[in-house]
Order: sequence, then structure tokens, then C-alpha cells
Amino acid sequence: MNNKLLTTTLFLSLATGSMTATANDAKTVNPEADRQAMIKYMMDMHGSNKIDGKPITLDDFGHGALIFSDDAYQQFKSVEEFPPYVEHIDEGKKLWNKPFANGKTYNTCAGLNGDLKKVKAMYPYFDDARGEVINLEQAINECRTANGEKPYAYAGRDKELSDLLTYLADESRGQKISVKIDSPGALEAYKLGEMVFHTRRGQLNQSCANCHVSSAGRKIRSEILSPMLGHVTHFPVYRASAGNIVTLQQRYVGCIESVRGFPFPANGKEFKALELYESYMSNGLTLNGPAYRK
Repeated sequence: MNNKLLTTTLFLSLATGSMTATANDAKTVNPEADRQAMIKYMMDMHGSNKIDGKPITLDDFGHGALIFSDDAYQQFKSVEEFPPYVEHIDEGKKLWNKPFANGKTYNTCAGLNGDLKKVKAMYPYFDDARGEVINLEQAINECRTANGEKPYAYAGRDKELSDLLTYLADESRGQKISVKIDSPGALEAYKLGEMVFHTRRGQLNQSCANCHVSSAGRKIRSEILSPMLGHVTHFPVYRASAGNIVTLQQRYVGCIESVRGFPFPANGKEFKALELYESYMSNGLTLNGPAYRK
């Protein structure tokens, strides 16, 4: 067995062992050890890749599948000079500043006020008082309902929410991901997200990890599979194949459908836990969304 295959086998065995821990056996789950193991695995497997003629760094994983093709990375840089998502940023800015019927705006709501450049970087987090993960989509909708407005539909089903997320992502470029797992409730949410990530599902019997850990860098049809490190950094993305903005939660739905499975409820506890898990695993990486992808 070659070293890379051995590393893959050992890593996936450890991940499976962590997943099968009982819900109450918190001592067997160490998120920071998981994160460091994932970083080591990804750097061992892909650290020799080069973009712009230089070996990739950990932060380069924020470019997703582009780290596996310098040609694709150069095309991406060219598109980013005149990005197709600019109009979505502009529309999101208008919506952010547009007063509700009561005269208030989004920046009057707790969690959305303060330094606009840090808003996206605050999410997701586990709210101990409420016993749930709160992500940016939910914070926006709760602000709306608190001000007498109707909530948006989740997972890319409402253009206005996608535009707001695009605008806030652009404002937060350059911020570092810093998700905390610092309470029993947060740990349980992390474990749920880990389970969702590693559980096989659908007629194709595939998990997120099958594609984005052990098969990262390989092709599925014409598409190169991205590494799980950095998944959350660049969303929302403008996908040329869709001709539109695609949000992270929308992508989760699409991934499960692509293996012929039944997605969890849009922005439900499973997908929010998955976002928390993936965000924690990408701690320290730079937010660089919105971004362009084919």
C-alpha cells in the first residue's frame, strides 16, 4: 500500500471512529485535534501542488478546486478582474440600506450591527441560550421578522437573500474564520455536523468526505472535486454553469441531490451543523468570497 493510500485509510478510520462515539461521550471528540489532523492530511496529500509557480499554502485551500489546476486558477484570476457577481453585490448593498416599512434597517439588529466588515465573520456560531446554531441567513431572516417583514426562502430560493449574502461576503473579504466550539451544546452541534459530513447517503452511497477528503483533486465527469478545507471561505459563488449566485446552503442541497439522496430541510439543524463543522475545520483561513466558479 502506498503512503498516500495508507494516509487516506488511517485518516478515514480515525474519522469513522470519532463519528461512532456516543452522544454523551464528549471526551472522545476533540475538534481541534480533528482540525489539525485534517490540515496535516490535506497538506501531505496536496502541499506539493503549485499555483502561480509557487507551492500552495494552507490559506490557498480557500481557492477550492482551483489549487489542482494552475490553468483554471489563471482563468479565475482573469475573470475576477471584471467579476460577473458585481451586480449582485450592488443589489445586496441597496437591500441592506433600504429601510423596512417601520423605517429601520438591517444594521439596527443585534448581530448585524457594528463593523460591517466583521458581520459575515461572526457566523456561524452556537447560541447556548437558544440551543441552536445561528448562521448569517437565519440572522437576516430574524431581523426581518422582528421588524414586521416576511422572511426569505432559504438555500438559494430567494434572489434577495442571495444578493444580501453576496454583499456581506464582499464586505468581509480578508477577515479570518474563527469559529468557537466552547460549550457542550456547541460540541454536540459539531458532532452532528461531522456525522452529516461523513455519512454515506443516496443511491450512489456517497458521503461528503468521499468526494472532498479522500477524492479531492480527482475528477467526477469534467469537474475537479474540491478539498473540504476552505469550502466555506468563498461562498456565495457565481457559478457560470448556473448563470447565477449559489449559496453555501444551496450547494449542500445540490450535493445531496447529486448522489440521488433526499436533502435535509433547507437551513435546518443538520445543514447548519454541517456549516459549523466545516467552518471550524477551516479556522484561520481567509474569507475571499464572493468568488467565480465554472
